[in-house]
Amino acid sequence: MPGDSPLTTVVHTAAVLDDGALTTLTPEQLDRVLRVKAGAAWHLHELTRDLDLTAFVLFSSLAGTVGMAGQGNYAPGNAYLDALAQYRRAQGLAATSVAWGSWAKGGMAGLDAVGETSARHGVPLLPPERATVALEAALAHGDTSLVIADIDWERFAHAYTATRPSRLLDELPEARAVLTADEPTEGAVTAGLRERLAGLAPAERDRQLREAVRAQVAAVLGHDSVETVELRRRFLELGLDSVTAVELRNRLSTATGLRLPTTVIFDFPTVTELVRHLGTELFGDEDEAADAGAPGAAELERLEALLTGLPETDPSRTELAERLRQLLRAATGAAPDGEEAVDVEDLESASNDEIFDYIGKEFGIS
Repeated sequence: MPGDSPLTTVVHTAAVLDDGALTTLTPEQLDRVLRVKAGAAWHLHELTRDLDLTAFVLFSSLAGTVGMAGQGNYAPGNAYLDALAQYRRAQGLAATSVAWGSWAKGGMAGLDAVGETSARHGVPLLPPERATVALEAALAHGDTSLVIADIDWERFAHAYTATRPSRLLDELPEARAVLTADEPTEGAVTAGLRERLAGLAPAERDRQLREAVRAQVAAVLGHDSVETVELRRRFLELGLDSVTAVELRNRLSTATGLRLPTTVIFDFPTVTELVRHLGTELFGDEDEAADAGAPGAAELERLEALLTGLPETDPSRTELAERLRQLLRAATGAAPDGEEAVDVEDLESASNDEIFDYIGKEFGIS
């Protein structure tokens, strides 16, 4: 540096992302991330600690403050930057470490997949114009370490506490307002799902409850049709994560009036299992009495479980379809007044999928 233009400011912005689940991280991944974050920052500290700097700025990350899924090697590097700022301040040196949220317009989180995940977890992309104004204010104020991020508290607070409680957010009014919001209590049911189901026969009640749950799952995932929500496919495979699982739980709590735990989606990880649980919670005693007086109800339940669990390529579907054709011929030999009898030839020529579809429509099996 020329003598008439001395170095007065250092800004460390370098970073590398190499995300992965904690159990899959390799020493090489750790080294790639930590060398750029922690190693380079320490070198800059050593090279400039004898200079009269007016600013020593470290670009840290929210990941180092609250932890982020899949960033077990990125979070500690950023926590190191925060610690280095504290260390320099203790020695009377200039230092400011900013734990940034996700930046838009060219930030590492601006990539489509990363940005989508960030927003889904309650950290929308931060416009650079706002970020730089906030940075200027932090430097003018002499802050040592701080967080600058755009936070959607409704999503973030639920996401952060979805799998475990945390005291980290206790003193943040926005977060506490979300986490302590009144939940529906047993018996405090809004005029909705429970009242609509109460007067129905058990089979129809189950069908409508199943469709209601599928509709809520589709809405949370942003799907236009419930047909994309498979009954026996695990919620995690459908695309639910800790954030959307909490959102689904809140929707179901509101619809049913039940006080559902935050883990309900993980405890009952498919639509079929969840519907069975909700039905028991809502109408357990009534269903037991109804089952006792409904011959064949238990058998139909087992048939439903079997049919919905069979893969499309299972060879046993052909044999089952033939047996179902025989049952349908016996069950539909005389149609009720005003209804059209099922044509035997139609049954004989129907494909397996058409037979299963007909069974679903006739007997409420999806």
